[in-house]
Amino acid sequence: MKHLIALLLLSLLLLPFFSQAQGLAQKEQMATKLLTELRSSKDDVQTQKLHAEFKKAMAELVRSKDFFDFPLQGLKIADLKSNDQTVRLLTWNVELSDLSNTYGGFVLRREEGKERVLVLELMDILDPYSSKPENVVDTKNWYGAIYYKIIDFSFQGKTQYLLFGYDGGTTMSNYKLLDVLSFTGQSAKFGSPVFKDPKSLKKRVVFEYANMASMSLEFEPKRARIVFDHLSPEAPALEGVAAYYFPDMSYDAYVYDYDREIWNLESDVIATNPEDVGERYYYALNKKTGKVEKNRMRGDWMNPSDQQNPDNGTHQAALPASDDPKESLTTNKKRRRFRLFSKPTNPESYQE
Repeated sequence: MKHLIALLLLSLLLLPFFSQAQGLAQKEQMATKLLTELRSSKDDVQTQKLHAEFKKAMAELVRSKDFFDFPLQGLKIADLKSNDQTVRLLTWNVELSDLSNTYGGFVLRREEGKERVLVLELMDILDPYSSKPENVVDTKNWYGAIYYKIIDFSFQGKTQYLLFGYDGGTTMSNYKLLDVLSFTGQSAKFGSPVFKDPKSLKKRVVFEYANMASMSLEFEPKRARIVFDHLSPEAPALEGVAAYYFPDMSYDAYVYDYDREIWNLESDVIATNPEDVGERYYYALNKKTGKVEKNRMRGDWMNPSDQQNPDNGTHQAALPASDDPKESLTTNKKRRRFRLFSKPTNPESYQE
């Protein structure tokens, strides 16, 4: 009898939490339904009307109590959370009949030690065919983008958030961009003077390239750097025409300077692949037994100059250059000073 009473009391205590989660799930389902209709629309007038309804449904969802920690289940939009678990960023795109895109989104910030969550809607006011702004903008004057990665870093002693973004642009060119999200009071800002080039200090970095090309823009945590394809015109005569810019098989990088707390541009860097995750296997015939066996694939580097290794064969290969200690930014001392570069626990915050 005592156990039954305890179970009933526990159920009564947990009932509000279950009800809240169920309410959030229902609101997400409504938003998902509207998004499906929106992305199926072929008429721009109808598309804009459905987009307004979708944004209204999203506003109701994200402003609901306990949404900050609520995982989306069926809603297919970009959803990022910062490593310090205080910022959540949701963005999406809507394609129009001329193949241009309009964007929407919300920025959520949870104040440390408080239950209150600041919710700000992102208002895309920039014409799809205009260049990205070079100045600092707020949420009411946003340029529109899908953010696919967020990295916490320190600037002037405060935490800011490095954003990796993509914009479908036009039928001729696309954009990828690096931007910085920061907060002042109850407002959010995009843009911060942290990108140092040889001739200038930029508030954001925008890459425009040919629509038929694919550009890599990724973050390497171990080296604390942003590595990206160097873009060049298809022909010298097309210099300055971004629609004819393609990756030229070389790479540049913005490397974080821990002392100055800015990102310095370095040209012609050697890009490296991320480490393999998990074990890999292959199947091969065992000549002695005549049976096919499962073998673990070696993931470690094999020194081609090691004569003691029977698997090397007789080929000659160049040894990889050792890392320059001046370029390595992952010493224990600097890790303590810059803890924010650890890989986020939220898989959406860092994607290989």
